[in-house]
Amino acid sequence: MVVISAESESVFASLWAAAAVFATLGVGIGAMWATLRASNPKRRITYWMGDTPLLQSHHRLEGGLQVSRNGRTLADPRLVRIRMTNTSRRDVPSSAFDQSKPIRIGVGRPILESLGTESEPADAAPPQESVVGTELHIGPGRIGRNQSVTYLVLIDGEPTYSCHHSLIDVTVEETGSPLERGSDRSLQVLHTGISMAGTVAVGLAAWWLYNSLAS
Repeated sequence: MVVISAESESVFASLWAAAAVFATLGVGIGAMWATLRASNPKRRITYWMGDTPLLQSHHRLEGGLQVSRNGRTLADPRLVRIRMTNTSRRDVPSSAFDQSKPIRIGVGRPILESLGTESEPADAAPPQESVVGTELHIGPGRIGRNQSVTYLVLIDGEPTYSCHHSLIDVTVEETGSPLERGSDRSLQVLHTGISMAGTVAVGLAAWWLYNSLAS
């Protein structure tokens, strides 16, 4: 049996008291940080752009197939998807568009037609869009929190993408495809779980060591 001296017990008591103080400070700082974030939330929009060729080459169809739209023959028709998501906890209001300037999405090719808009959730109205040459202009208009809007346009040829905006107090970032974002979220959950498990394991080890020395 291990005998712990009064001095050792005093050291252990001091360590536990210090740990309690740090834990209390941590909780207090965390609460202050949460309150500050709630009172000053950051608005953030992510966007993703991708295209799908509507024609696939085949050796038996070489030179024998043509696609046209509204009387215009298309050599390399592509469906472009432009997806914008408000990932913040508050709406991006119409007033966030400085001087009512829209978000300008360039695709590097003349946009032949806007083919539709999809909004998630479905009952959330998306900002209006308009076609201006090689650009799709989005807004001004409200983008609700956690709302995703996908715009579909038709072009002829391989696109090159760009995004320009004049939003006020809104961070705009390019992100991966929806499938890649789902994979990233899974990794974040896994990392969080591993971190929490490690913290619990360290705490249990310290508790076991203290009881072993005290017995």
